Formats: sequence, C-alpha cells, structure tokens
Amino acid sequence: MPKITVINTETDETKTFKAGYGANLRQAAHYHDVQIYKGMARMLNCRGMGACGTCMIEVEPMDNVDPHTFMERLHKVGPNQKLGCRAKVYGDITIKAAFKDL
Repeated sequence: MPKITVINTETDETKTFKAGYGANLRQAAHYHDVQIYKGMARMLNCRGMGACGTCMIEVEPMDNVDPHTFMERLHKVGPNQKLGCRAKVYGDITIKAAFKDL
C-alpha cells in the first residue's frame, strides 16, 4: 500500500496515510479526513470532476502517479503538479496541497 504524506501549505500541517495501489488521491484524502483544498474551495469545488482546478497539488516523485490527463493539460498544470481528483497513486509520494498562491 502506497504511503501518502500531505503537507498543507495553508495550515503547515503534515499528515500521512496509506491508500490502495492505484487509488484516487482526492478520494483517499477525503476518506482519511485530510484537506487538500484551500479556503472556500473546501465547499465550492467540482467534487472531483476535474473542472475547477482547486485541488492542484505538487507531487514528489512524479514517477509514482499516473501521467497527466486531458483535464490536467486543459488546466496547464506544471511538470510536478497534478489535480488531486485526477491523481492515481502507485507508490509512496509526498504532496504539497492547498497552495497559498492559487
């Protein structure tokens, strides 16, 4: 089971949890009560459809998640970024979530 470490840049909290191989990151974080959204985006988001871009995260290492999806290319995410709702986890990762500058 991959280990996911989440660094919340808004609250400076760090939480670690495990998810199944190939699990959706947003769903796994929600299940473990880990926040990946910033501010009002916690309530006002697209609920994992990939449309709003408010679940943007930085991922290390990118080798342990799936490649960028069509929706991520539309949002023009950076090379080390993913949408949390589109990320499938295949190994241990560390993510930075709830960016202050979004």
